[in-house]
This record gives sequence, structure tokens and C-alpha cells, in this order.
Amino acid sequence: MSPHSIAFLVTLVASILIVVLINRLLRPGLRGLLEQVVALPAATEFYLRAFAIVVVLIALAAALDTYSELKEGARFMEYIWAIADRLKHVVEELLVVLLVYVGLITVLMAALRRRQ
Repeated sequence: MSPHSIAFLVTLVASILIVVLINRLLRPGLRGLLEQVVALPAATEFYLRAFAIVVVLIALAAALDTYSELKEGARFMEYIWAIADRLKHVVEELLVVLLVYVGLITVLMAALRRRQ
């Protein structure tokens, strides 16, 4: 197995684990907030699924987009730094998506809360 494929696979697995962790942490609170504000089960499910899809696709795109130069005789620490560099891009992209999503949910909550 080449050094690039090892670093890529580790990055891909770590990216998926990060996405699963983010989804597991935010889903219950987001579901409760949406159920209370929107009061439509279909809308709640839509926003939760849209959140999950966007987070997964952004993480995969960021993991697939990065490339690190590893030589054939690379030391173990060079693999770690290459993986960390790739994960940095994944986390940056996820941070932007989460900030935008929180902004959208805040606007939705403020707009619908006034009606109630």
C-alpha cells in the first residue's frame, strides 16, 4: 500500500468519525429546537436530514480535495503530519458549514418565534 493511500484512508475514516460525532452531539438538541419552533414534523425531519447530508458531503469533499506529498521512505511522524494537515481542511470546512447552519436556524427561530 502506498504512503498516499494510507494517509488518505486514515483521513477518510477520521473525517467520517468526526461527522458521526458532530451529528450525534447536535441532533437531539436541534430536533428539540425545531420541533418547538417549527411545530411541523416534516419540516423538522427535512432540516435534520439536510444538516446531516450537508455535513457528510462537506467532510468528504474536504477529505478528497487535499493532497500531501509523502515519499516512499516516509517516517511515521510524516504520516501523522500529513493526516493532520488533511483533517485541518475537513474541520475548517465543517466549521464554516456549522456557522452558516446555526445562522439559518437562528433566523428561522427568530422569524417563527414572533408569530407565536
